[in-house]
Amino acid sequence: MRLSKKICNILQLLIISALFSTACVEKEVDPNDPAAAFVRARESYDDEMYEIAIQKLGEFKSRFPYSKHAPEAELMMADAHYQLGHYSEAASAYEQFTRLHPRHEKADFAQFRVGESYWAEAPDSIDREQDYTIKAIAEWDKLVKNYPQSSYLSEAKDLLRQGRRRVAEHSEFIARFYCKQEIYHACAYRYLQLAEQYPQFKDLTKTAYGKAALAFEEMSKIKSKDEQSDANIYFKSMSSNDLKQKADELKKKAESIAL
Repeated sequence: MRLSKKICNILQLLIISALFSTACVEKEVDPNDPAAAFVRARESYDDEMYEIAIQKLGEFKSRFPYSKHAPEAELMMADAHYQLGHYSEAASAYEQFTRLHPRHEKADFAQFRVGESYWAEAPDSIDREQDYTIKAIAEWDKLVKNYPQSSYLSEAKDLLRQGRRRVAEHSEFIARFYCKQEIYHACAYRYLQLAEQYPQFKDLTKTAYGKAALAFEEMSKIKSKDEQSDANIYFKSMSSNDLKQKADELKKKAESIAL
């Protein structure tokens, strides 16, 4: 009797365990109910389990590519990459979203985030290459041009100014390096380029014209000693007198800029 009762207890436990396991098994996705499938797919995203969310939302998009929820799933996948710090993947996903859904109500947000993704990759230090900063600037320029009513416009314009200032300071860093190395033609060329491309930064422009003037004076001295010298490759067609006149012209430009 005791053995029989023990067996019954074991059987009961097995039945309860089986019933519990069955209840925990996720129901099959109804191929005719994409809305319910989307709700299940986004649960991981809502719980901030972003790695799983990317997988689940990707599966939903593959299964229901024409669902009205597909664009939202795409945007969530991009957001998940961004939250995980996968900025290259995020930029690519946001860019694809803007290409596929340029009139979507969140297209401006996606465009803004493309720039933010590149900005997150860009170095703060001006002595490092600013390729990602330049990419971010290009994407925020698209936002300003294509979405003039966007609520992200003000923030984008502020970031554009920060980005352009950073690139301008990087250019100034390179120009200063050439001046220190006494490579005067490159020094002058870089400073003139800086002044022409970023006139909105008056302090940098004033400095640029002044430093370029000094470089032209040095080139004039070199040329006066040897008129056949081609050491100043960017300005080799200019005579020593031409170079001196250019230096004087740039000095006046520098003096005319009020800070």
